[in-house]
Amino acid sequence: MAAIAIQLESIIGPDNVYPWERIEVSRQQAIRQAIAAESVPDCIVYPKNQDELSAVMACAWQNRWRVLPCGHGGKLHWGGLAEGIDLVVSTARMNRLIRHAVGDLTLTGEAGLKFIDLQTALGQERQFLALDPAYPETATLGGIVATASTGSLRQRYGGVRDMLIGVSFVRVDGKVAKAGGQVVKNVAGYDLMKLMTGSYGTLAILSQLTFRTYPLQAASKTVVQLGTAEAIADLSLKLRASVLTPIAIDICSPILMAAMGEREAFGLATRFQGIPAGIDEQAQRLLDMGSTMDVTGRLLEAGVEVDYWRQADQRLWNSEAVGEGVICKLGVLPTGSIGLMQAIDQLTHPNPLPWLARIHASSGLGVLRLTFEEKTADLLLKVRSHCESEGGFLTILEAPKAIKRQIEVWGYRGNSLDIMRRLKSQFDSEGLLSPRRFVQNL
Repeated sequence: MAAIAIQLESIIGPDNVYPWERIEVSRQQAIRQAIAAESVPDCIVYPKNQDELSAVMACAWQNRWRVLPCGHGGKLHWGGLAEGIDLVVSTARMNRLIRHAVGDLTLTGEAGLKFIDLQTALGQERQFLALDPAYPETATLGGIVATASTGSLRQRYGGVRDMLIGVSFVRVDGKVAKAGGQVVKNVAGYDLMKLMTGSYGTLAILSQLTFRTYPLQAASKTVVQLGTAEAIADLSLKLRASVLTPIAIDICSPILMAAMGEREAFGLATRFQGIPAGIDEQAQRLLDMGSTMDVTGRLLEAGVEVDYWRQADQRLWNSEAVGEGVICKLGVLPTGSIGLMQAIDQLTHPNPLPWLARIHASSGLGVLRLTFEEKTADLLLKVRSHCESEGGFLTILEAPKAIKRQIEVWGYRGNSLDIMRRLKSQFDSEGLLSPRRFVQNL
């Protein structure tokens, strides 16, 4: 047995330490897709609580082991390729709902608590966490925060940083730190919640998280409208300028709409929630708005619309195998969403590649999925160049390792690199946490 595994067994017990040869094949594959070299870590460990996680990290610090943190590993292959990993630390067994303050609309859960299990528990109190992350069946609270994973609900509720009000984490040296609190209005101390959001496990390992919650709405309806690129662009602009208050606005590519059983045309999917009379009025006003702009539309009732949004997410995120698909997160101005989709068609002309794209038009942030028979970096660089020319960005989340070796996956060209380096130095001066996984190999 590997020397690292033997040391850690004495700390958290043999049932929570898995040498490489004992790790299931699917988990081995996910880990291989997250690391640069063909060499593999000695083992993966599963601490059951914050104290055990602290003890594991203290041991890793003393031995200067390079650590790759994860939850259930569903997004472990996102971001850059980590280097020289000795140990994988999973928070999957730290999965308790510690506190749910129903009256205060807050909750505290451990990092390994599955999102779908949390929503079930909150639903019993007629509340929910207003996030819609990728892979919701396996996503954990820690993974959602570490990757800043959210979707269409950002239109109404904001992103992960807006939901997170408190955090506890274990530093690289094993010390436990915390920030924020148990109430929504909390201004004490530095805003480490925002700093940890989207840090991809490069600053610390999240152990406990506190979020605000929202009451479940009485009713929900979705309007799906189809039309030409120009008509959908004009309608989405008019919608954003109106007094209507949807919780989600998605502009969808023709191929995605066809895959959803609609005709092959640009689509606008708009979701309303609230009291029945209010959302009925808003949905009808949007349908009337579209009828004057040569756009066809229909209303999805509550039961049908849940399946519609679930199917859209599945078609957007599911890939044939871990590391085989190409998934990019990109930012464009709301007015540039349609133009981006058209640009991709032009870039692949005369042999358009199959692709699915869904842009969250109002927030200007979304995800674009590209799938190739022949995977090359050239197209991704062209799409990134187009995004940057429009004042946006393109970050590669998932791609074959060969592509990630050719392209800097983050594509960051802002002026914050010096601050990022100093923060990394403060939190992890020796580069032991997720080494070289973040922007500019931080």
